[in-house]
Amino acid sequence: MVPVPLHLPPAMAHHQRGAWAGQLDDLICSGVVRGWACRVPPADTSAPLQVRLVIEDLLRPGASWPLAVAPAHLQRDDLERDGLMVPCGFAVQGPLEQPLPARTSGSVLRAWLDTADGPVELSGSPQRLNPERYRRLEQLQRSGSHGPTGGLLGLEGSQVYGWGEPGSDLHLRIDGRPGLQLHSDPRGQLHAALPAESCDGRPHHLELRNSRGQSLDERIVFTPFQLTPWPALLEHGPPPFPDHLHPLVVEQHRSLSTWLHWADLGEIPLPNDLPQLHRLVVQGDRAETNVEPLDRPFQLPCSDSPRVSVVIPAHNHYGVTRRCLLAIAYAPTRVPMELIVVDDGSTDGTAEQLAHDLRGYRLVRHDTAQGFNQACHSGVALAQAPFVVLLNNDTEPCARWLEELLTPFELWPKTGITGAQLVFPNGRLQESGGLVWDNGQPWNYGRGGNPYDPRVIYSRQVDYVSAACLAIPLELWQAIGGFSTEFAPAYFEDTDLAFAVRARHREVRCAPLARVIHHEGTTCGIDTGNPESSKRLQLVHAPRFRQKWQHAFTPSGPPSREAAERHKDRGVVGRVLVIDHAPPRPDRDAGSHAALTEMGLLQELGWKVTFLPTNLAWLGGYTDALQRRGIEAMYAPFTLSVEAFLQQRGHEFQLIYLVRYVTVLTHIQAIRKHAPRAQLMFCLADLHYLRELRQLHAAALSGEARARAMTSLNHTRKEELEAIGMVDLTLSYSSVERDLIDAETLGRAATAACPWVVDCIEGTPSPQGRQGLAFLGSYAHPPNGDAVAFLLEEIWPHLRQHSPQLELHLYGSGLDPELAETWGRQPGVRVQGWVANTATVYDSHRLMVAPLRAGAGLKGKVVGALARGIPQVLSPLAAEGTNLRHEREVLIATSVDDWLEQIERLLHDDTLWQQISAAGLAHARKHYSHSHGLMQMGQALKRLGLPLQEVSP
Repeated sequence: MVPVPLHLPPAMAHHQRGAWAGQLDDLICSGVVRGWACRVPPADTSAPLQVRLVIEDLLRPGASWPLAVAPAHLQRDDLERDGLMVPCGFAVQGPLEQPLPARTSGSVLRAWLDTADGPVELSGSPQRLNPERYRRLEQLQRSGSHGPTGGLLGLEGSQVYGWGEPGSDLHLRIDGRPGLQLHSDPRGQLHAALPAESCDGRPHHLELRNSRGQSLDERIVFTPFQLTPWPALLEHGPPPFPDHLHPLVVEQHRSLSTWLHWADLGEIPLPNDLPQLHRLVVQGDRAETNVEPLDRPFQLPCSDSPRVSVVIPAHNHYGVTRRCLLAIAYAPTRVPMELIVVDDGSTDGTAEQLAHDLRGYRLVRHDTAQGFNQACHSGVALAQAPFVVLLNNDTEPCARWLEELLTPFELWPKTGITGAQLVFPNGRLQESGGLVWDNGQPWNYGRGGNPYDPRVIYSRQVDYVSAACLAIPLELWQAIGGFSTEFAPAYFEDTDLAFAVRARHREVRCAPLARVIHHEGTTCGIDTGNPESSKRLQLVHAPRFRQKWQHAFTPSGPPSREAAERHKDRGVVGRVLVIDHAPPRPDRDAGSHAALTEMGLLQELGWKVTFLPTNLAWLGGYTDALQRRGIEAMYAPFTLSVEAFLQQRGHEFQLIYLVRYVTVLTHIQAIRKHAPRAQLMFCLADLHYLRELRQLHAAALSGEARARAMTSLNHTRKEELEAIGMVDLTLSYSSVERDLIDAETLGRAATAACPWVVDCIEGTPSPQGRQGLAFLGSYAHPPNGDAVAFLLEEIWPHLRQHSPQLELHLYGSGLDPELAETWGRQPGVRVQGWVANTATVYDSHRLMVAPLRAGAGLKGKVVGALARGIPQVLSPLAAEGTNLRHEREVLIATSVDDWLEQIERLLHDDTLWQQISAAGLAHARKHYSHSHGLMQMGQALKRLGLPLQEVSP
């Protein structure tokens, strides 16, 4: 028997309309006309609600066309995850019986419940029938449709649900292999149990095909290997409990693995009694009902010189408060903190039990309950750190939460408040920042969704963040006066504070990688209609907030999930999609450093950046770094192809930034089809055919080998010039290459300088204490391996004759182990391999060498060395496109004897070393500074007539 809830689950509350609730799902996302509807409180009845679906034309008042009437009686796993257990989903899966009216700019789809109190319109309705949505309706029509005639609706336990033409035979392929033969019922619905061998707790690819073998739908799902709910396992199962089945096991494992990693590095010791701490946190679901005193007091993290003061208001519910404090101890962080607990008039012995169980916190005691607002003020009054974090006592912070909360203050100096991503205990998203509609209604963005969805997990400007976990500089809190007493004792105080911060021209940012579990409503409940609960103040304070700040609301239109996607990014002037072959790895190659730099410059000029790697890879820390910088990084399974992504979201972008000519050629058709309004900017990286030509000359090929190389070169040249002709603007780091493109295209191709930015050291370094020569480069790039081979064969033996103690250090990623062993056998050669921080290379050695004989474009290693003030000896090709001059900023060698002479000069002449070092640094500051790069990117945007945000000097 399904338990009947007394109220609507929190994730559904904003869909309530009086005694009814429901939502019309977005046609673009679902592919079918579907949604849900129920009474409030929800009840499982034998007579399901009937949802009436109509098409109307807002340009012709009164014009209405019935589409269908659908019973709301379907089970939906996504609703169950959010706590709505009654079967109340509806779906019009096709074919449609009624003809569709012609689409106009006023066409909308509406969903109604006809109740005794009159018609009630569902949340998400009306839905504008743009061309994409109208096309979906056409595909559902019985006749004249060439679109999908079936689809997958999801997985419920081990049952897969979908739809197809009534009475049709379909095939479900699992991981590319034959899986199930399916047959849709007279209503077009289908479901079946997955094979037992596929129920293994792992991800699987499901694809639905019709009888002709055509693919109708596909998705990636995690299949369960057991179906017993986690609370039941805790209640009825024997210890040790199966922690790997906990809904939050990913976060718990991340905390454990982070502790172990830091301990292995010798950076921070493991917490005392880590096994006990893990057990207490994992079994924290029992915090309300089974709070046993600890055998001995547990020491919480505390510092005499904190960077953060964590303030935790608490009113009764001691077990909840203890769980929060233990979770703080369990969540690894390097940020020194102090913990301030405010006991706001508790009557359950909270203060006494804390004193027995825990050490390392400071306590503020209110004799009577004064409310959340005043409790926060009392706690902050004791704060000693430069930052304050307000934290609800019904929360559980996760790994590195404080680092992530503080990072936006470092990346964006105008940041005034940051907030965490809040996650329900069942693992679903509670909110990832908030926005306020122009009617004053706050909205928890992403509520009920997937907390790992790329759309909700990158840092961005928002209207407000929840005080369940909020960070603010102490001086800013004091300047504003903290929470306004207008909103005492609770509710809307955090939204009001965020608007007060924004009124001071500071920014409010969500930092979603700071993940915090929130057991919402533990202290105050979630029922706004309960006169005994302070939750009712939400309704009281809403009009007060609206009246105070309506002048600051951003125009938005009616609230909806679709509109939320448009308005969730505050402070942007446009949206750019960056497409490259893979996520950048800046510690591996210079090209990745360049990609990060260019995306960062676009952000500074006011653009929201979405990054789409064509390999759809998620690369852990590298992808996290993008999201931490405020870049929306896409990856599988949230998108399964570049074209699928463009089809779904191409209309969003005013600019598409393409890296490498192969990317242009491969995806230009999909871009033109699905993103027709976007301007195309192409980052050349380097002219590949020019590099191939130089490699050909360096290899001194002849005969048939030379002919094959020339054929390949000509093919590359043809494709590269075709790609240049397909875009609106081509960016190149090298003035030499821009001149060559101009000559090749007879001036028809628009080109501009692509910025390269480095951080230069302050002052001038000294030659003292430095040893040896160094070469740095990615050996996956053939010109680097060729350069080292030339150096070792032609130059190094002669240098060792003059200086037998001299050493050559070879750095870089992608080096073949056998080649590394061969090079390392030569006297004085030290193969160091990959290094995480290239500054250690530039700062340790006497000089850098770059004897490149092939390649094209700007050489990142050369500019990087300039920025650190280490002198260099370069080949003319290595210096190409940089305007570096021989005997001024660098030394340039053109022959073996010349190489020997220039290296010897820098090895032994300190005066020359210092002159070259100072001139090189000055050159980098002038041509490769951040301000210069920002100016270059701004000029490129202006060339395309695109907007940009003015940047303060």
